[in-house]
Amino acid sequence: MRTSGHVDLTLAAFFWGTIGIAVNYFYLLGGSPFTMVIMRSIFSTIVSLFIVKKIVVNKYTIGMGFVSSLFYLTYIYTIPIDGPSLSAVLLYTAPLWVSIFSYFLVKEKATLGKIISSLMILIGLYIMYLGVPTLQQFLLGLASGLTYAGLISFSRLLQRKGMSDWEIIFSQSLWSIPFSLPFARVLNLPSVYAGIYLAIFATVIPYFFFYRGMKKTDSITASIITALEPVFTIILSMIIFREFLNIYETIGTIIILFSIFLSVKMH
Repeated sequence: MRTSGHVDLTLAAFFWGTIGIAVNYFYLLGGSPFTMVIMRSIFSTIVSLFIVKKIVVNKYTIGMGFVSSLFYLTYIYTIPIDGPSLSAVLLYTAPLWVSIFSYFLVKEKATLGKIISSLMILIGLYIMYLGVPTLQQFLLGLASGLTYAGLISFSRLLQRKGMSDWEIIFSQSLWSIPFSLPFARVLNLPSVYAGIYLAIFATVIPYFFFYRGMKKTDSITASIITALEPVFTIILSMIIFREFLNIYETIGTIIILFSIFLSVKMH
């Protein structure tokens, strides 16, 4: 049971590892980041509508949409300003915030091993980045980590309330639309193409694996294992763009992998 949960979470991290590359590609083609978000929500709603067996409407599902849109908008706005590396560093402050949010929402307690793993991930990511962010970059990145942690913890609450994985995915897709729509400005083909890609490969598929994996582990472990996302981004960049790791990226990757191994062994 545990092993399959870890495999699911690793698969989710792989698909999320393509987000930075895809967003940058469509952004260079003229795509609008905020329009990408609304297109992502619309297309993921359409896809999941054909899969979900029951549509649940209550204050929790609407709340899930609000939290999801907050994360989507914050993160996609942060990437062009912070850059992929710094965005990843501050996004994965999330395991630390999850340990706090999940305790109050679903009474999941963080073990010493999980806290150590979370700190090691931050150290590994920072070594890969190795720079000093501006105050704006730091605050935006921190907001990404906080909103991402909120999404993880709130989805765990919905699992505890008996909602299925597809019901959660449909809820976060559908109810993020009204909260994201006011931010959409430019509608063009690159934004639509980006939305289709993000809907399928950054939402429907990875969140299915993520929620299934989290159900078999816990929210803190799930947030730690999905810190493989930037590692997969680097690997994909090596394959697609022939970009090879420097010494700092190599050391940082090793630390991240070791921290995740430590978390899995102590789970």
